[in-house]
Amino acid sequence: MARARSILAVLLLTSACTAEATPPPVPQAVPPPPGPVVEYYEKWANGPNPTGDPKVFPINVWMQDPSSVENGGKIGKAYPEIGIDFGIGLWEDEWWYLRQEGLLETGWRVYADPKRVDAVLADTAHARNYVGYLIADEPDMNKVYGDVFHPDMQPSAILAKADRTRAKDPSRPTYLNFGVWMGTPGGGVGYGHIEKSYEEDMRTYCSAADIASADYYGWTHPDRGDRVGAFSYGEVIDTMRKWCGPDKPLYGFIETGHPHTHGETITPDQLESAVWNTILHGATGINYFAHSFYTEGKGEYSSVLTRPEITARVKAVNARLKSLAPVLNAANLPGVSAESGTDIPVSVLHKEAEGGKWVIAQTDGDTAHPRSGSARVEITVPVSSGTATVVDENRTVPIENGKIVDDFGPYQVHVYRF
Repeated sequence: MARARSILAVLLLTSACTAEATPPPVPQAVPPPPGPVVEYYEKWANGPNPTGDPKVFPINVWMQDPSSVENGGKIGKAYPEIGIDFGIGLWEDEWWYLRQEGLLETGWRVYADPKRVDAVLADTAHARNYVGYLIADEPDMNKVYGDVFHPDMQPSAILAKADRTRAKDPSRPTYLNFGVWMGTPGGGVGYGHIEKSYEEDMRTYCSAADIASADYYGWTHPDRGDRVGAFSYGEVIDTMRKWCGPDKPLYGFIETGHPHTHGETITPDQLESAVWNTILHGATGINYFAHSFYTEGKGEYSSVLTRPEITARVKAVNARLKSLAPVLNAANLPGVSAESGTDIPVSVLHKEAEGGKWVIAQTDGDTAHPRSGSARVEITVPVSSGTATVVDENRTVPIENGKIVDDFGPYQVHVYRF
């Protein structure tokens, strides 16, 4: 956990640097994946979705010990009960064997430390419990810490580590989580010890990941400025698409507690809005960050289970995502747009799945309207007239002249089927 606190310090420093400097230009964003992302998983016989099942929408939690106990039970059993399928990271230290024992006892599934690739390959009786390898956490942030240069965190070194792991075990994907240098629009500011160029380094880093994420806690960061709000979570996905390309699975990274020593504690409504904003911007899975840190030095590491109001909301959000999995996993299609009468941005997705057309929309925000707000939204859809069912809301709305007009609360999501 000392390392986690060091990472937080780097995040604060980077945020300050970003506020003082103008970010360098970056390439135009690549649209979200054009095809069903589940097909991408079929190449890994022991991965998280080897059959490419469209009913699987991967939901994960970061660095949890399946043998730990919360609320009288081992968390390796508690997480699947609230819809969290996988743990990102079964890490290597002297307690590896206890964590592995808890993993096998509870039947949970994880991305293991690549130092244990030989042990994973040897454990054929429990192959399904290991779905991939966590290659590194925030290598972009940790390549230089203070005056210390870390050669093992440089882009070429991370790629070499991933390639060695893939060569040993091609049946499971590599996973990397990045920080603000990869995942935020101003990430080039303060980035040091460049190997080739900032842009080339980011692409090299992402090429090491078969699945990737980046963490920026827009609701709770102690120095959020004009980036407070759910929109900043989708912004991370948009930024990563520039470096990772259109077809790579990218997971939204959402805190469930108090991820910094300062700052705020996320609320259930904020959490739900952040989850959906990543999805509206092309996230193909979710990863919850359950660690909490406080000024007085205390911490807790499973806040998704220890905060009852968060546990209940995470369970409900996960259930909804899973019920919509065939839709969320379908190809993203053109033909829709949305605007509000209050200048509040609106994020929108168009899908075709299960014999129908679907539109998912959320009143978004941006640096000009960071808190979002209520709005009447006009959505242009690819049919001229009819009726749309508002899924899970027990109501319908008319489609007139190729448009749906509906009312939204701040960061509210509506799912339409027609």
